[in-house]
Amino acid sequence: MQLFIDNKTEYLNNYYFQTLCLLYYPGEKFPLESDSTNKAEFALWEENGTIFARATLSADGRTETGIFSAGCEIINGGDMDSAAEAVVGNAYLMAGKKLFGFLPPWGSLTGLRPVKRAGYYLSKGFDRDYVLDLFSKAYNVSAEKANLSVDIAKREAKLLEGREKDSCCLYVAIPFCPTRCAYCSFVSYSNAKLFKTIPDYLVRLKEDIGRTGKIIKELGLKLTHIYIGGGTPTTLSAADLSMLLSHMENNLDYSHLKEFTVEAGRADCTTLEKLEIIKAGGADRVSINPQTTNDEVLKLIGRNHTAKQFFEAAENALKVGFNSVNADLIAGLPGDTRESFEKSLSDVMNSGFDNITLHTLSVKNASPIRFDIDGVYDPLGAQVRENVAFAMNTLRGAGFEPYYLYRQKNTVGNGENTGYAKEGKECLYNILMMEEHSTVFACGASAITKLVSDDGTKIVRKAFPKYPFEYLAAPKGIGEDLIMSFYEENRNER
Repeated sequence: MQLFIDNKTEYLNNYYFQTLCLLYYPGEKFPLESDSTNKAEFALWEENGTIFARATLSADGRTETGIFSAGCEIINGGDMDSAAEAVVGNAYLMAGKKLFGFLPPWGSLTGLRPVKRAGYYLSKGFDRDYVLDLFSKAYNVSAEKANLSVDIAKREAKLLEGREKDSCCLYVAIPFCPTRCAYCSFVSYSNAKLFKTIPDYLVRLKEDIGRTGKIIKELGLKLTHIYIGGGTPTTLSAADLSMLLSHMENNLDYSHLKEFTVEAGRADCTTLEKLEIIKAGGADRVSINPQTTNDEVLKLIGRNHTAKQFFEAAENALKVGFNSVNADLIAGLPGDTRESFEKSLSDVMNSGFDNITLHTLSVKNASPIRFDIDGVYDPLGAQVRENVAFAMNTLRGAGFEPYYLYRQKNTVGNGENTGYAKEGKECLYNILMMEEHSTVFACGASAITKLVSDDGTKIVRKAFPKYPFEYLAAPKGIGEDLIMSFYEENRNER
């Protein structure tokens, strides 16, 4: 699309304007030259401590404009950058509502972590009413989403009470899947050529896990949470899975471990034998993820299993006796209806799960589901919004409370992903990783180590190469110097 920015202030960068545009223009690109009829023009200026913004949007031959102004008072205790963000967002939404006829439920908030924003103000002593008022007036967030953010922020704070600063987490990546889901952006992770790399991948992965264990010990940290994700970790054979878990136990100190999760998301490769191996290897949590229990929708999204297989895998997981078993559902899948979504939710709730994560479909540029050929994306997303609201009310009515939340770009209906759990069944790793409360060491292709200082003000990331072939060719010891220097600096400040 065409994007023009006249920013006469020192506030905000162009990326903010681009992400704001995606709320009404999903999937758009911002090349220097474009013949698209979609157009956004922004003007931002400051006079005597007041910030002014004008947004002019065009689509389908129509043009609308919004103008808004405010000073720092729009965000109590906020700086001018925060005020500028709110002012531009208000101007944009004023124009967008006139042009498209609706406001996004999350208003002008574009970030991954709206709950972190709510938690920040609560931690500074502001009360619930202030945060709700802020979300409403500064960002135009709906009452439902604002209340959800505050509820989760309060629950997260309670769950993390007493967490020690010298604790850390570990993420281990198994980037292989039996087939590729249509909504997934991990290109070719499921092809036969990549499967041949698994033996070499595991050799390299074990080396990195061993090095990470030594670093954690050298730094005097306590490993409290482990998460093995993917891809689909249960793509590995039973023998390989057993070998990996044994290696981890032999090279990591489990004496402070509070939670160990393994994704076993695909019913077509999750057997009772593998689940027993996972449990014997120290894991106390697994995820068995149907996304839907509608067989026709499962075919459409490329998941090579049936609802019956999912129910069997769920029964096996519960039989093995994990402390918690999670299931994922996705609202907004192609071919899904209100009736089939509600049935999927009922099926999962009646299967004995104590932790349910509700995702909203995010259309990724590298996934088989595309904006231009599938027509699945709908910025308004009325049906999806209804499904998400129905699920929230149903889950909360059954004793499942929301405990973590994150957002993604280009989500149908501008929605979110929310984890619900019964009391004591929350996955704290999800909170620690999403809200950036703790250092997370990572091993494996596409894994990202995230270093967090004691006071949470410094965050440094180091990523492994994205694809298995690149990972195998990369130098050993990636990021070790960065990790050691980060902790040396951080400890000098204590």
